[in-house]
Amino acid sequence: MFNTISNVKMVVIGVALTVAALGGLSLYLYVDHLQDELQEQLMVNTANQVKIETQDRTIDRIQKDFKKQTDSLNTVIKRNNEIRAEIARYLEIFKKHDLTKLAAAKPGLIENRVNKATKNVFDQIETDSTFSDNTASK
Repeated sequence: MFNTISNVKMVVIGVALTVAALGGLSLYLYVDHLQDELQEQLMVNTANQVKIETQDRTIDRIQKDFKKQTDSLNTVIKRNNEIRAEIARYLEIFKKHDLTKLAAAKPGLIENRVNKATKNVFDQIETDSTFSDNTASK
């Protein structure tokens, strides 16, 4: 009887060791799988961080470009408003004076002023054209 109990104990111990070994092996394989998955997720995380940094730089560049464009547009609008005010001022002068009557009465006075103003306008157009050519080549 002692032998039978001893054999049963040995079988139980053997089964327990086998179950423990299988459990340990299962646990080892599961941990190994988790480590592989962790490594994969770390690589994905690194790739995502690089993408985020690239996108942040792109956003910063776009915001700087947008600010430059906004500043340029505001400058153009301001200059346009100045030109419109100047046009309105000139039109008001022309409304107040009858240039045909004045030119008939004093041809030298009007002719000299018109020639001078025409020269100034053409000089300004030439200056503006030169400026446009320089900015277009940049």
